[in-house]
Amino acid sequence: MSVRYGILGLLAQQPLHGYEVKTRFESLFGGTWEVNFGQVYTTLQRLERDGLVEPADGRGDRAKLTYRLTGAGRAALERWLVQPEAEPQQLREEIHLKLLLTGRLANGNLRGLLAGQRHVYLQRLKDLAALERRARQDGRDDLVLVIKSAMLHTEADLKWIDVCEDELGEHGDHADSQKGGPGSEAAHRTD
Repeated sequence: MSVRYGILGLLAQQPLHGYEVKTRFESLFGGTWEVNFGQVYTTLQRLERDGLVEPADGRGDRAKLTYRLTGAGRAALERWLVQPEAEPQQLREEIHLKLLLTGRLANGNLRGLLAGQRHVYLQRLKDLAALERRARQDGRDDLVLVIKSAMLHTEADLKWIDVCEDELGEHGDHADSQKGGPGSEAAHRTD
């Protein structure tokens, strides 16, 4: 996700200084996404360099520089807001790497990895349900939609765990027969 466009969106509402950008950005996501000051200030400097924001006036209280959106910044934000998200699905999640490496290591415990990951996803669903309740209580219908998206993604992750376990079940017997495990011909010989 683009912190750059998040900042432009916040500045489209009103001029802000860096600390206000940080706190409002985090508040926008109900406190679920923290950004550090360095990222905010670096992004503001790049936006200014690119002509998308500019200082609103001189430095305000405590020598804080307030930024506002330029016409070019508003146009860039408006283009971004109507553009559908078209990024390709990333296959670079940490769990994917763990699965690939665990499957290649001697005595790799894929079932254990998947069981642990299932537990993480179930806890994530509980946490998201609590966030959804809080967002509804706060009247944040927009945040409820974001949380619902995260819940559906997590449910899809759980379904993926089911598929992995099914695949391991189908191929596990074949793998056992190749390794001399419980399903192998060697295990059933009586000579």
